[in-house]
Amino acid sequence: MTEFKLPEKVVLDNGITIISEKIPGALACSLSIWINAGSVHEDLNNNGISHFIEHVVFKGSKSRTALDLAEESENVGANLNAFTDRENTCFHTMVLSEYALIPLELFLDMLFNTRLDNDDFELERHVILEEIKMYKDTPEDLAQDKLYEIFWKDHPMGRPITGIAETITNLKREDVFNYLNKLYTPDNIVISLAGEYDLDKVIKKTEEMTKGLKRKLEKKDVLPLQITPSIFIEDKDIEQAYLSFATKGTSIYEEDRYTLAVIDTALGNGSSSRLFQEIREKRGLAYTISSYYHTNKLGGLFGIYAATTGNDSQKVLDLVLKELNSIKKHGLKKDELERSKMQLRTSLLIELESSKVRAFRNALYELYYKRFLSVEEINNSIQSITNENIIKLSEDIFDPKYFTLVVVGPKRNLPKEFKLS
Repeated sequence: MTEFKLPEKVVLDNGITIISEKIPGALACSLSIWINAGSVHEDLNNNGISHFIEHVVFKGSKSRTALDLAEESENVGANLNAFTDRENTCFHTMVLSEYALIPLELFLDMLFNTRLDNDDFELERHVILEEIKMYKDTPEDLAQDKLYEIFWKDHPMGRPITGIAETITNLKREDVFNYLNKLYTPDNIVISLAGEYDLDKVIKKTEEMTKGLKRKLEKKDVLPLQITPSIFIEDKDIEQAYLSFATKGTSIYEEDRYTLAVIDTALGNGSSSRLFQEIREKRGLAYTISSYYHTNKLGGLFGIYAATTGNDSQKVLDLVLKELNSIKKHGLKKDELERSKMQLRTSLLIELESSKVRAFRNALYELYYKRFLSVEEINNSIQSITNENIIKLSEDIFDPKYFTLVVVGPKRNLPKEFKLS
């Protein structure tokens, strides 16, 4: 296997961590700035504030308007972008190597010199309220958000990343500034670059843009996750029923996360997967059927998603449960196991062709593990998985005591009662 040089790590005096991976022959630089601040760090009253900040910083800094940010980045062909998840917020772009310092300066200016005037604040509040309405009108998103909400009931990990209409309506400017001061601290930020750029200049520019920043993160314990299994039906006058099923998963620290990835691949990813073959190809019960897994610091979930007619929803669910029980009892066939491991290994290596993936992956390794996981280490972990590992993990996670189901669709076409065993 090709050897890959591990990235370089630099920690500035103020605590900002810079991760650098040079890619020989690259013409561009992928830049991402990560803040360990997501919906899990919020409470009931400010739910959605991490996502709100991700939006509102693009409204401008003390020295640049929103138009200035857009024009200065697009003048060099860079498209500034961002996203928020449950544990982190990320600002990212890709730019030709010689212009790498320009989006870096723009991002740091946005984040540490946020202007946030009243008009912009109210405008973005309205935009996000519309975004929340959009998700509620989208059955797939509604089913997924509701699944997290009931699976991890009363825990920040289960709350919607966008927040809800009530919390966004009640959000105040001082709430945003307080949150920025508490979590957007130098020691809670990772800057990750991959491709071609001048690292010395990146360090110098970062120090220049963040000089005087001395605030430190006040660490706060997050409550442990507790699974709260349930069945929830959302009556919606639409054509299909959207089924979102979940059971226990693994945390991002457990070695079993690789075993879970193999199970996920064999069960519900790709045209050869069990669910695709049994539910779509053989019976034509669904166009969309897939599995997925979510891992985080505190735990995780394993999920299955399907869209079908209401009258067939229990049939689809029964077939899902049949496959879970089969894997729990027998594991995977030898060819399934080897095929799934090959798919994961191939994906691991092909993704390395992308400088964006490298920049993201390196940042996440730092945020979660404080070390870099080599391709060889991950490959060996995948290769070492046996059918005994598959059965052992399946016996744990495919236990009906964890089974949770959300169905969004026309109640008139749904069974009076769903059975999960």
